[in-house]
Amino acid sequence: MNKYWLGLIFVLTGVCLAAQTSPYNALGDTLTVIQTPILNVPAIHIPGETMPIICLAPSGTTGWTAALSHKQKTIPLQITGVQLLSNPSRWQVNALIPTVPVYELYDLRVTASGGISDLTQNAVQIIPTRKSSYYFIHISDTHLPSNIFYPDTGYNTDSTAVNDLRAVIDDINLLNPEFVLLTGDLVNEGELEGFNNMYVFGWAQRLLAELQVPVFMTAGNHDVGGWNSTPPPQGSSRRNWWRYFGWKWLDNESTSWPLHTQDYSFTYGNVHYIGMEAYDNYDSWRYMIYGAESFTAQQLTWLNTELSLHPQSTKVLFQHYDFQSQLNLTGLGLDMSLSGHTHSNYGSIYTYPYNLRTRSTCSGNRAYRVIRVDDDTLQPLTTIYAGSNGSNFNVNYYPSNSAVADSVMAIMSNNQPIAFENALLKFRMPSGGYTYTATGGQIQQVDYTTGENTVYVKVNIPANNVVYISLKVSGVESSDELLIPAPDLVTSFYPNPFRDQLRLQVSDAKGKTGLRIYNIRGEQIRELKTDQSELVWDGKSDNGTICPAGVYLIRASSGNKSQTIKVLKY
Repeated sequence: MNKYWLGLIFVLTGVCLAAQTSPYNALGDTLTVIQTPILNVPAIHIPGETMPIICLAPSGTTGWTAALSHKQKTIPLQITGVQLLSNPSRWQVNALIPTVPVYELYDLRVTASGGISDLTQNAVQIIPTRKSSYYFIHISDTHLPSNIFYPDTGYNTDSTAVNDLRAVIDDINLLNPEFVLLTGDLVNEGELEGFNNMYVFGWAQRLLAELQVPVFMTAGNHDVGGWNSTPPPQGSSRRNWWRYFGWKWLDNESTSWPLHTQDYSFTYGNVHYIGMEAYDNYDSWRYMIYGAESFTAQQLTWLNTELSLHPQSTKVLFQHYDFQSQLNLTGLGLDMSLSGHTHSNYGSIYTYPYNLRTRSTCSGNRAYRVIRVDDDTLQPLTTIYAGSNGSNFNVNYYPSNSAVADSVMAIMSNNQPIAFENALLKFRMPSGGYTYTATGGQIQQVDYTTGENTVYVKVNIPANNVVYISLKVSGVESSDELLIPAPDLVTSFYPNPFRDQLRLQVSDAKGKTGLRIYNIRGEQIRELKTDQSELVWDGKSDNGTICPAGVYLIRASSGNKSQTIKVLKY
């Protein structure tokens, strides 16, 4: 949106970085022209739909253009109408969503007369169709970059909350939900933006851009409340929020102005989602407007009007916290409320209407909640966690996923108690007009438009399970066997997945290691015995029957040692 957006992509390690020296700690992409869709209030569209783009520009502006971009792709949009609106004064530019080469999360650029040119990142998700059965994810209380307060030691050097959020983002990008709802306290102290070389909102914005799915966000008390104990003047936190996340017309001192808080909604299928700003007004800024805490009478009037416009829809409210206990879900006709603030889980996933709080991502919690949607029925699930070392959900590639091999295997491990039928892997393959064959997953699309091919493979991964996904160029046999290192008794097993023969190397060449093979139901189907260090399973049971395709467990044992590995036969 302006010259300060540097497009920096830095990989931070799992260690705590000095906040003031981190490349992420810099002024971010502040709002200028485009007001929606933007990173934190994106749009989801299918080809053929009209997308309204709200912009701020002088009343005489002409020559509007718009385009979507993703990596090296630029897709011009057809402008179907332009209108100057009032109260607040803003432009609505209507653009037709075209057929796209890849369904992805796109940046949006707008240009117009007078040298106007503005870019907003991760603003538009283009999908082939809206699903009637899907899941989304709720997170809250990220408190970036640290939940240490000024002037306590570490407030400007600690970044552990960054590592916590990144662990959750890594899971989300693999799980591939339709979108994420983030209910406030994005940063720890919003008024510190620009203070003492700290750019907490700039840093947070860059982290959110690492999400590969849309994120809808609302403000919380740490974002806009303002602390009296910090040097920046009253109102700094709220002005900083407007500076990055919207919108300029909210900065109005008149008590009669109808728009002071960032409240918005969107519809996906049969569900209407409503986001509301929530806060404690710690520094008492513009007290006649904001009072001591949310929600204001303006907000409640807006909410009731919004609900009345969608009487037949399932309704989900997401907000940081109901500070004054003003929300009666049954009386309002809400089906679900999602919030945070207390850094703990609250509410029953079995009691309707659902009134749920999700534990924070910060403080090492790394929490997130999955909500399933089936047409107009909501099914919230118990909060799960990314884990201290990121092992609760992860993927490993053999060889590395670096666009150098024409045959790659991924091992996706789901140690969560939840199955994910829409998990997504993006295999990086060498450039060329190749077609591909996938085992263990379903190819959704191939992006041929960059310097390498990206193959999108959908994976259905059961709860507490491991899935093996292989991808190769169709008609090309890899000359390299995929060696999967394994500790202890079985030192390697390959190829995996296999069709006819699986070769296993054991660490004990004297025949003391025994291997038993079980199907996914736990039934033993084969026992392998040999006095050699290499064993071969021909894919048959003990009675000579060829085993069907599927996942098999191989248990190795020697003395008091044992090891279990999973393999895929196709």
